[in-house]
Amino acid sequence: MKQRDIKPKRENRDLKPRFEDLGTAIVIDFYPQGKSLSRRRSEDFNPLAVVITSQWFEFFDVTMTAGTGLKVNDAIMISPKNKRIIKVNQTSLNQISNSASSILTQVITEIIKNSEKRFIQFLNQAHPLTTQMHQLQLLPGIGNKRLWAILDTRKKAPFESFEDFSIRTGISDPISLFANRILSELDGSPKYFLFVKKRKTLDEV
Repeated sequence: MKQRDIKPKRENRDLKPRFEDLGTAIVIDFYPQGKSLSRRRSEDFNPLAVVITSQWFEFFDVTMTAGTGLKVNDAIMISPKNKRIIKVNQTSLNQISNSASSILTQVITEIIKNSEKRFIQFLNQAHPLTTQMHQLQLLPGIGNKRLWAILDTRKKAPFESFEDFSIRTGISDPISLFANRILSELDGSPKYFLFVKKRKTLDEV
């Protein structure tokens, strides 16, 4: 029998992930049949989740495999390892639906509660931006008086939790300080961004 030359297989570039690992995201809208009006491709009929990421509060449209069922407030992992994800497109606040906008404060508040360690670390490590401005003053409601109260208190010992921060500073709802700041960063173009990641405009991640 004549021996055939076995050629090395060519690398299948289609197997390379088409999007980066974005970590955990929360579903704020879900379209079981997709939301494309053109319906040019079969994948336009696939389920589509609109999500906000927990790490940098970015918005994405996530096309899922057929049959995927999700609901608002579900957490999903945006990763090339998640075989249910077909495509990830970045979107923005002004492109999400009214229903998604209506629950945004609630979702962001829950993300902050579930990421307490991260935000307490910010309170412990926040530093001056200029000789006239401190990072803490970018939180709504933190003026000079509260700023110095926070700085004097944390010199004695780092804050350990939202409850600890409230007891020692007299600021009753620190979570709302963060939520309001995040919403303002999403809604506008402040000089400084603390919690929201600003990317260049992308059609696809």
